[in-house]
Amino acid sequence: MKLSRFGYALVWTAISFFSLTSCSDDNEPEEPIYHQSYVKGKVNGEDVFMNDVNEHRLIDKSMYDFISNDQSDTPAKFDWEVKLLETKDSIVTLFLHIDDVELTNTVIYSPDDKGKIKTYNTCYVTVEDLNKKVTKVYHPTQRYPVYAMWKMFTVTEEAKQKAQVPWANNGRMKDIDVEYVGHRWPGIEGNLRGTLTYDDAPNTMTIDIDFRLY
Repeated sequence: MKLSRFGYALVWTAISFFSLTSCSDDNEPEEPIYHQSYVKGKVNGEDVFMNDVNEHRLIDKSMYDFISNDQSDTPAKFDWEVKLLETKDSIVTLFLHIDDVELTNTVIYSPDDKGKIKTYNTCYVTVEDLNKKVTKVYHPTQRYPVYAMWKMFTVTEEAKQKAQVPWANNGRMKDIDVEYVGHRWPGIEGNLRGTLTYDDAPNTMTIDIDFRLY
């Protein structure tokens, strides 16, 4: 089958349009990630994975808070509540509190009335049985500690922003351009390893996860 000149022109136009479209898609900048809730690892051998970013980050799945001192905006403490596993029958939720984020790691024991080792940092996991309406709490003991390691970082929305502000010079007002650092907020990344125990039965739970939150 032979193509006319008009047919060849249509074919080349289509090819050119497809090439331009492909190039424009490849060159489009990726959406910057301003917020992320990332968790990956295992709980009692079961895989755990979460990677929610920006508006897809759901606080009913992963909720965290950086607590600052009264005299400073610098984070001093960190709280995190996250659903590690969720099925129609049960929900496994982790609670982690780091009392001093200026440190980089710690060994966590949950304090109780009989325990001799008490730590300000706390870590425990609840297992909610949705059918029986019963919740079991697993926590570290003196025999089975949990090891946490982390590092803090700061996220900046934009490296620099420009704004025009009024400026008085010799009694005359004029606008000048000023560059300033954009909004910042804290982040934390690390890992959590160890064994937790359910007091009312000789049951243990192993946890081994990496996380990144900001």
